[in-house]
Amino acid sequence: MAESLQEQMAMMTMDPEDFISSLTPHLRARVNELQTLQGQHDELEKAFRKERAALEEKYAKLYAPLYADRAAIVKGEKEVALPEGETAAAGEPEKGIPGFWATVLARAELVQNEKDADALTYLTDITCESVSGTSKQPAEDGGEETEVETTGFMLTFTFKENPYFTNTVLTKSYHMLDDDEPVLERSEGTEIDWKPGKNITVKVMKKKPKKGARPDAKPQTKLEPVDSFFNFFSPPQVPDDDADMDGEEMEQLHEEIEADYDAGDTIKTKLIPHAVAWFTGEALEDEGIGMFGDDDDEVEDEDDDDDDEAPPRARGGRGPKAAAGAGGAAGEQPQECKQQ
Repeated sequence: MAESLQEQMAMMTMDPEDFISSLTPHLRARVNELQTLQGQHDELEKAFRKERAALEEKYAKLYAPLYADRAAIVKGEKEVALPEGETAAAGEPEKGIPGFWATVLARAELVQNEKDADALTYLTDITCESVSGTSKQPAEDGGEETEVETTGFMLTFTFKENPYFTNTVLTKSYHMLDDDEPVLERSEGTEIDWKPGKNITVKVMKKKPKKGARPDAKPQTKLEPVDSFFNFFSPPQVPDDDADMDGEEMEQLHEEIEADYDAGDTIKTKLIPHAVAWFTGEALEDEGIGMFGDDDDEVEDEDDDDDDEAPPRARGGRGPKAAAGAGGAAGEQPQECKQQ
């Protein structure tokens, strides 16, 4: 029995061609036939992916005018007549639906604090579109770089003028290597142009002068990061393959990247297509879509620990496989994303 187990272990480590060659003629013929069947299956799968992409593109075009009408109503650009017999309430608020997207994000547990909630009241629309491109990747044999196709999606957040930042549009994009099992190559976010003293992703910490310091010594100040929805636009970066990181650092990065991707996928596949249900609360039957983890109160002068969980398999095999998230395999073009 021991010899049999050792032989099996040795066979499992063999090169595939050597493994097949080691089989008896009858076994080898049967395996070859199975490989033929597998090849036929793979061809059908390619056809399926092609047809699915075309179907998703078709329905993306059908969804587009519905999203446009929704945006117009939310912004107040399109008025909706009252039902017959009803009259407007006295002192009714501004046109549109104030705080629509702020409410959607709050119900989805993506709003982290009161400043987030206030800044997001100026958010007027969130849209998604598919993106594609190319990326240079190192050859496995150490040769010249090769250019490969990439796919992914971009989220666009449109804001009206607000007291926090000057940007009117913030974007977040995810780029996957175009493979049967998509691999996250990188994610990118807009740099936010914060107005003076309005950066809600940091807090000012003051430390009293040490004992024995000069009487006129001023308190030391430094900026500490805080949990905020707007950290979403500063995604963790996948390091180069030769980056010097220990196992603990790699695991932490793995979790951050996975949480970042899951957040984007949640917005893409749940919030954008079903925003009305989130606004009204009907979508709250689904649980576990929080982006940043628990919101336990923390001591002001302690470091803030993010409980982010993170995305698809990162470039270089550093992360997990592209997460399916809420709406299918990563990198696939979702129905709710417009084709670019």
